[in-house]
Amino acid sequence: MTAPRGYEAPQQSTPRSSIWEGVLGTAEVVAWALVLELGRNIVVNSLGDSDVVKVIGGLLRGLAIVAVLGAGAYVAYRRIDSFRERVRTERELALIAELVEPGEPVRFVDARNCPDPPRQLSELDHDPILAALRELPVQEFETAALLAVLSAILEAPTRLPPDSAPDGRTATLLLADLEVRGVVDYLGADRYCLRKAPRLPLTAEVVRGPHWRAALSALLHHYADRASRWAIALETVRFAKGARRWFEAEGEYLRTLFPDPGTRLPTAAVHQLARIADALDVWYARKGLPENAYGVAQALCEFTDADDFPLRSELAALRAGRLRRRPPKYRPRALSTSLSARWSHYTALHRLETAPPSPTVLSESAEQLEAAWWLLPRADLAAVVCALINLAVVHLHQGRLDAAQDRLELAESLTRDGRDPDGGAQTRETLGVLWWTRGEPRRALRHWQRALTAYRDLEDDLGIGRCLQHLGSAVVLAPEHGGLLLGNDPALTRAEVLRQAGGWLAAARRLHPAALHAEHYARQAGSTLHTVDRWPLPAPDPQ
Repeated sequence: MTAPRGYEAPQQSTPRSSIWEGVLGTAEVVAWALVLELGRNIVVNSLGDSDVVKVIGGLLRGLAIVAVLGAGAYVAYRRIDSFRERVRTERELALIAELVEPGEPVRFVDARNCPDPPRQLSELDHDPILAALRELPVQEFETAALLAVLSAILEAPTRLPPDSAPDGRTATLLLADLEVRGVVDYLGADRYCLRKAPRLPLTAEVVRGPHWRAALSALLHHYADRASRWAIALETVRFAKGARRWFEAEGEYLRTLFPDPGTRLPTAAVHQLARIADALDVWYARKGLPENAYGVAQALCEFTDADDFPLRSELAALRAGRLRRRPPKYRPRALSTSLSARWSHYTALHRLETAPPSPTVLSESAEQLEAAWWLLPRADLAAVVCALINLAVVHLHQGRLDAAQDRLELAESLTRDGRDPDGGAQTRETLGVLWWTRGEPRRALRHWQRALTAYRDLEDDLGIGRCLQHLGSAVVLAPEHGGLLLGNDPALTRAEVLRQAGGWLAAARRLHPAALHAEHYARQAGSTLHTVDRWPLPAPDPQ
C-alpha cells in the first residue's frame, strides 16, 4: 500500500517518553555537565582572565548546573509518577481481588422469570416500604441487592410522630416477612421478584419521600460498585474472561436500572447511574459496539443536567452523538483534558466513517487522533492503546508503514506487562495487517496466531472471528504457508489446507457477521467444512 500520488503525509511528533528519556537520561546529563565544565576550564585556562572569558565560563557552568538540576527533577517526577501508578494499580487489584468469576452457562436449566408487573392491592395501601419497592425501575432483584435496598429503606430518615417507635426489624427479617406475605417471590439462583404492591400512595408522592430516594440510591450503588469492579477486571488477564461472562449475563439488567425520563433523581443516584454508564461504555468498547449502544448514553443525558453535572453532561452528550463542539475547560483539569481527548478521538472516527476516504480526510483524522493521544492521561492505558491502534490504522491507509509500525510497537510495549489484554490482542492483530502489507506473510501469520490465542483466552468472539478471517484468507491466497498454521503431521496437501481454511472462514462469518471478506475467500477455498475442524496452531514462544 502506498501513499496517494502527490500527497505528502504530515510529519508526526516523536512519542513523549522518547523525547524526555533521550534528553534527560541521567547518565547522559551528567556526562554533558562534565563536558561543559571541562570546556569552561579549557576556555578560562587558554584565554586568560578577561571579562568576556568570565561571562562565557559562567554561562557554561550555568548550563551544566541547569542540566543536572533538570535531570534530577525529571528523575524525581518519574519516581513519583511510578509510585502513584503502583498505588493506583494496587488499589484496583484490591477492588477486584475478591471477585468470583461466573462459571460456564448451564444449559437446559429451568429458570423462573418475573415478566409481569406486581399486582396492586388496596389492603397494602400506604405501606411506605412496599410503595418504594413499587416505584423502583426493576421488579426483579438479586438477594444481596434486595437486602441493600431494604436496609436503606429502614435507615431512611422519616418524620415520625413523637409517640411512634421506629421499625426495629433488620433487612433480613423484613425480607423473610415479605416472602411469607407473598409480596416477594423467590425465583431461585438468588433472585426475588416483586409480586404484590399497594395502590396508594400515587407515584408523585412516593418519589418525593425519603424511602424511595434511599431505596433507589442503594440499588444503583450496589450495581454501580459491581459493574465498576468488573469493568476494571476486563483489563486484566486473570479476570478478563470472567468479566466478559458477567457483563454478558448482567448487561441487559444494568440497562433496565435507568428510570423513566423526567424522573427527578437524587444527586447520589445520578452519580451511580453515571458509574454504571461508564462500566457499560467499557464493555461496549470491548464488544465493538457504538458508544450509544442500546441508548444508554441517551438515557443518561436525561438525568445529567449541564448546570448540576457539567462534566457528566458533556460526556453523556458526546457518547450519544449530541455534542457539536469541543468541550470547554472544567475542573479538575485531568478529567477535562481526558474529555477533550475523547472529543478529538470521536471526531476523527466520525470523519473516517462518514466522509469519502481522501488524503485530506486521512491527514486531518491522523492529526486529531494524535492530538487525542497527547491529551489522554497516561494512567488511562486502554484509551491510550486504543488511540495508538486507530492512529496506526489511519497510517496504514495513508501508506505510511513506518509511522504505523512506530505506533503499534509503542502500543505493544505498553501492554507487554499483561495490562489491557484486549488492547494487546488488537495490537498484535493490527501488526499482522502491517506485516502482510509489507510483504512479509510469515511474520503476519505469527502475529495473527498470537492475537487468536489471546482472543480465545478472553472468549472474545469478535476478535476470534477477525483472526480466523485473517488466517483463512491468507492461506487461501498462499496455501504454501499452511504448514505454519497446521503443522506437518500428517503431511499436508494443498486440498487439506484449503479445506481447513474454509472451516476457519465459516466460523469467522458466524462469530463476526461483519467479516465480509470471509464469504469471498470461503468460495475460493471450496471447502465443505462449516466450522473449525483443526484450530490454527499457537505461535511458538519467542526465544
